[in-house]
Amino acid sequence: MKQNKKLSNFILELFVEEIPARLVNDLSEQLHNNFKNSLKDKSVPYKSIAHFSTPRRLIIAIEGLDKKQKNIEKYLVGPPKKISIDEKGVFLKPGIAFIEKNNLDRDDIEIVKKESGEFIGANVKIIGKDTTELLKEITSESINKIKNKKFMKWGSGSFQFIRPIKNIFLLFDSKFLKINFNEINNENKILGHRFFNNKGKKILSYNEYFEFMKRSYVEISFEERKKSIHKQIATIEKKLGINVPIDEDLLNHVANLTEFPNVLIGNFDKDFLTTPKEVNISVMKNHQKYFPVFKDKKLKKLDSKFIFVAGSPFLDKKTVISGNEKVIRARLDDAKFFFNEDMNLGLATIQKKLEFTTFIAGAGSYQNKSERILLLSQELTKLLDITSQVNKKELVDISNLIKADLSSQMVYEFPELQGIMGKYYYKKTDKNIAEIIEQHYLPKSRNDALPTNNLAKIISIADKLDTITSCFSLGLIPTGSSDPYGLRRNSIGIIRIAESLQKNLDLINLVNLSIDCFQKNSNKKVGEDSRINAIEFFIDRIKNYLLDMGYQTNIINSILNIDSPYIDIDSLKKKANLISEFKRNKNLDVAIGVDKRLKNIVKNNEEIEIDTNLLTDPNEQKLHKKFLSIKNFFTSDCMQNSPATTLNSIIETSPALEAFFENVLVMDKNIKVKENRVNLLTNIKNLISRFINLSEI
Repeated sequence: MKQNKKLSNFILELFVEEIPARLVNDLSEQLHNNFKNSLKDKSVPYKSIAHFSTPRRLIIAIEGLDKKQKNIEKYLVGPPKKISIDEKGVFLKPGIAFIEKNNLDRDDIEIVKKESGEFIGANVKIIGKDTTELLKEITSESINKIKNKKFMKWGSGSFQFIRPIKNIFLLFDSKFLKINFNEINNENKILGHRFFNNKGKKILSYNEYFEFMKRSYVEISFEERKKSIHKQIATIEKKLGINVPIDEDLLNHVANLTEFPNVLIGNFDKDFLTTPKEVNISVMKNHQKYFPVFKDKKLKKLDSKFIFVAGSPFLDKKTVISGNEKVIRARLDDAKFFFNEDMNLGLATIQKKLEFTTFIAGAGSYQNKSERILLLSQELTKLLDITSQVNKKELVDISNLIKADLSSQMVYEFPELQGIMGKYYYKKTDKNIAEIIEQHYLPKSRNDALPTNNLAKIISIADKLDTITSCFSLGLIPTGSSDPYGLRRNSIGIIRIAESLQKNLDLINLVNLSIDCFQKNSNKKVGEDSRINAIEFFIDRIKNYLLDMGYQTNIINSILNIDSPYIDIDSLKKKANLISEFKRNKNLDVAIGVDKRLKNIVKNNEEIEIDTNLLTDPNEQKLHKKFLSIKNFFTSDCMQNSPATTLNSIIETSPALEAFFENVLVMDKNIKVKENRVNLLTNIKNLISRFINLSEI
């Protein structure tokens, strides 16, 4: 890092007790953003700003700073004269506040005349502060603004942080800066790796800080730690002829567990390989933060080895490996015991515990949920017209069993194995049902695989839908980034599965059916607001889904912001594609203009009765005839399966509407004639509004 002779550099290090790995990047990013915003607010120019982090330190590095803030001259306009100075020339409270806030003398104040009245004002010269003083202020502000729900008080004051801050180090070129921040230690003392340099060293320059970190086995770059782990694993793979899949989330986590990653390999007893591989993988990845090892490139045969990231290259490798092997042996032994116990009981026996296992407080037990899933699944088979293809008894059995493993010892200890364990516990009884038990949880993420079994798809939709409507019925609505029940993820899962079925499945209808099932099963009345919120939530998810697919916002709004929206993803995509093509058609522009006039005239009229005897003008007769001829193009079947026909009928009606507007006086003196004409237009507006909102395009 080359230093510019004319400009200065700055380094900040917050030395902290071990930060939880999942929070390191977030806290570092917050500090970085806070610093950038404060530099901007205080008009402090700089060439570049970077941030680094480890589990023990958060670092800000700024290059290209002036040593002093530039002087600023500007004219400030204050509050109105009438509230700032009285008739005798005595300053009132607003005037005094303006003077004190801007460090002015009363003699500096002038009267400024504007169109809106007279104001007080003054020429102000702001003397630039030393950059060192500004950086102290910015440091304090930036630390104070870091927030997290897990923060706690660590001293007698009110300041909160995730862990105690042991030292705040600030260096401006070669000058160490003293700062008074919540009585936290502030000295020129930088520690290296905890097992290499724990005495500390004074740092005399910007570049020396980074050189010292390298010499002291501290890799301050998160990305470099990831690369190092990846490279070390690749070396072990090549040497031993094994295969280690790199889980990105796990890699990110372990990269924030250490300041200098040292990748090692351990072994566990081969006897544990008789336990399902998903169990062993879960123990390694989710509980021990180890990388599982496979014998084959297709990742089907699990090896009895494991890869882990140690925090130090200085400790005895054999001792570290032996310690980790003891820990994982105990965890795998517990998992094997739970598996064998559950297998001996059998899933049908375990299922009996469901009535004592709470789903969500207020929504009953998982047994209640299973009952609702059955009701919804039965309705879905009717809507999809596949009732004759589904064995009714099998559907009852599946609905009873899909949540059974939640009451097993294994899933109680390892919740991430839900569905997977149910499959293992039931596959000897019925392989098909066992597969459905596992698949109904799919997709588990936005891009995860979908169920391949159609019955599993139906059960999956019913399960996810029940979770969503149960939460909305109880007022448990996602807010901001908080979504503890995964309602957004479940919604996208439903949309994707519904799309894969390639059937006209109205998701709004499904929401209403699910809420009705919840009311029937729980004997609780669901308020209309909750129902509307659930529907609007689903419509928002559809919007996001279509946006992700590349459709324009105005086109999405034109097909969703309509009367009685029909939320069938397949039909919506057909309409969106159609309108995207028609946007290049000039006739659509004509239809949009006519639609605007139509809505302005009709406004809030709801009457639709037409007296044909009152239609005397040839233009209104022609329009009425056109209305009758296009009605059949606005049936659900036509709008869903032949949207081009419906859209063409709207465009073909535009000339008749234009002629009507040009030649017919809607607001006729005869009230009955006027109302009849408005009703005719209302009928046409209602047809169009069922299919598209042209004003959104």
